[in-house]
Amino acid sequence: MKSVKRILSVAVAVLLIAVMMIPAVSAADYTFTLKTTKPGYEFTVYPLATLNATTGAYEVASTVTDETVKSAILASSDSTAALRDACKDSTGLGSGLSDKFVSSASNTSKTYTVDAGIYYVKCTDVPVNNKEIVNESIVVLPYKEGTQIKNSLTIDYDTNGKIKELGEPGVEKDFSIDGALTKDDQTFGSDDVITYVLTADVTGSTANKLASYIITDTMGTGLDQSEQSINITSVVLKNGSNTTDLAYEKVTTGIGGATFGVSIDATELDKNDFYATGNQVVVTYTTKLASDAPVNTIIPNTDALIYSNGSDTKTIPGNTVNAKTYKIDALKIDASTQATLSGAVFTLYKEDGTTVIATATSGSNGKADFGKLLPAGTYVVKETGAPEGYNLNSTPQTVVLPDEANGSSPVTVTIEDTKAKLPETGGNGTMIFTIVGGSLVLLAAALFIVVMKKRSSAK
Repeated sequence: MKSVKRILSVAVAVLLIAVMMIPAVSAADYTFTLKTTKPGYEFTVYPLATLNATTGAYEVASTVTDETVKSAILASSDSTAALRDACKDSTGLGSGLSDKFVSSASNTSKTYTVDAGIYYVKCTDVPVNNKEIVNESIVVLPYKEGTQIKNSLTIDYDTNGKIKELGEPGVEKDFSIDGALTKDDQTFGSDDVITYVLTADVTGSTANKLASYIITDTMGTGLDQSEQSINITSVVLKNGSNTTDLAYEKVTTGIGGATFGVSIDATELDKNDFYATGNQVVVTYTTKLASDAPVNTIIPNTDALIYSNGSDTKTIPGNTVNAKTYKIDALKIDASTQATLSGAVFTLYKEDGTTVIATATSGSNGKADFGKLLPAGTYVVKETGAPEGYNLNSTPQTVVLPDEANGSSPVTVTIEDTKAKLPETGGNGTMIFTIVGGSLVLLAAALFIVVMKKRSSAK
């Protein structure tokens, strides 16, 4: 009998201890820590359920209104996969704890002290280069690890590849006048139509779609930046040899001081196909040199990519391609006095000496401006009309551009003329005229006498 009493006493004592422990469990503080060294991520914690200390069951939090999530909470606390899936796209979880974890270079972890229960940790904001978060986190406290029950938990988003990020996209530029694209420096003339091709990698993902994607172009002084000169010929999505036209808008504001930008339409950015591996956006446009382009001076053109997911914006600079142009003037002077002469006509030819590029007439300063910007090459200048009172100097002058000795100035071809010689007004010159005149008079008189004699004989 005493043994039975002793056993009952022990059982009652154990039961009392167990009963006393239940409220102790519910009153105890639990912690979980979120960690990531990747900056720019915002995590929000949503309380889903509390632990009933009396029954040991989880009870749905009043902030949860999603019936699917409620069912998943009540179904099982041992398997969290179904609950995580139910929470993934739910809008019925409440607003979550106001104390969010926002990662940065100096803020890489945050510890939450909470009551026993179930919590859903969702990444609510990501940097633009994030590809996806692999599985959001369900926190169940107390936490079971094998046979052990723990009151703390650490969720490290750097481990197991939970955060997947994209590398920075590339952006580059090429240009040409004949279809042979290059990044090397080139020279152009007034008549050349310059083709620029801007290529940028597609970034973003179907899980983190872009809100904006703009390829910008910054045109240097010397390129014609007028609206009518800049002609966008195509904007395509390219993957290998396959291309698809993209809807876009030409923009001039909010693009970091660039001359213009090509902004891809939101309808395109919302398509899953836009984010296929290997996709690039290719913009092709044409322009010309400005009439007042600086001579023998680098004229740069640079592109860039500006993209955003709505909360984070990045700018990736591209490369710069450089153009140059040259010019030839003619100068007419007197060979003896070196005085400048007006009225001389000059013709500028291509290297063959017969294909005309332009003609010009010297002004009061002796200068003849052909009004043409020229690419590097060989040219011929010839005087084709002399000033009044001067002999024509038709000797062709060959000019090779660039002529670095002339620096940034146009290459000036100087052509000398000599005055035309007029007959002298005295001496032998007068005598010749006198002799010739007298001879003509005598000859006329002789003819008259002969004619008269013939008439007399006839009578």
